[in-house]
Amino acid sequence: MRQITDETIDLVNDRIQQMDEDGIGKVWDEFAREQPALVGYVLGESRELQVPDAREDVAYVLTVILLSFRELGEGVAPISEKEFEAAFNKEFDEMEKVFHDGFDETNAMAVIDSFCQPQLLQFAAATIYSDDDEEEEESNFTEEEAGLFIIIFKTAIGLLDKKAGRII
Repeated sequence: MRQITDETIDLVNDRIQQMDEDGIGKVWDEFAREQPALVGYVLGESRELQVPDAREDVAYVLTVILLSFRELGEGVAPISEKEFEAAFNKEFDEMEKVFHDGFDETNAMAVIDSFCQPQLLQFAAATIYSDDDEEEEESNFTEEEAGLFIIIFKTAIGLLDKKAGRII
C-alpha cells in the first residue's frame, strides 16, 4: 500500500474547501454506498459527543480519510461491521496497554510513527486535539472522547489500508 502523504491530505483538504453543500452531499452518498458499516459506526459514535463542533470534526476527518484513500486510485473493499468491531476491540486493548499510566506524548508519537499510515493518523490526532481558533488550543472533545476517536480513526485507517486495492 502506498503512503498517504501530507501533500495528499492537503490536496484533499483543498478540494473539500472548494465543495459546496451539494458536492459534500454527493460525496457522502458515495461513502455511504461504498463503506456503509464504517460510515455508520463512526457517525453513530459521534452522536454521543458533547460538543456539536466535535461531531463536525469527526465528519471532516472521516471525509479526509476516505477521500485520501480514493486519491490513491485504488479501490477499497467494503469493511463489515463485524470486521470493524473486532479490529476496534483489538486496537482498544492495545492502546490501553500503551497508555495504562495515562497519556504520554512520547508514547503517542511512537504509536503514530509505527502506524501503516502515520501522516493520516497524525492529521486525525491534530484535528481532534486542537481547535481552529488560534487564541485557544482547546479541543472540541473531552479527553475520553478524544481517546475514543483516535482509536476509531486508527481502526478505520488500518482497515482501509489493509483492504486498499481489493474491490469485491
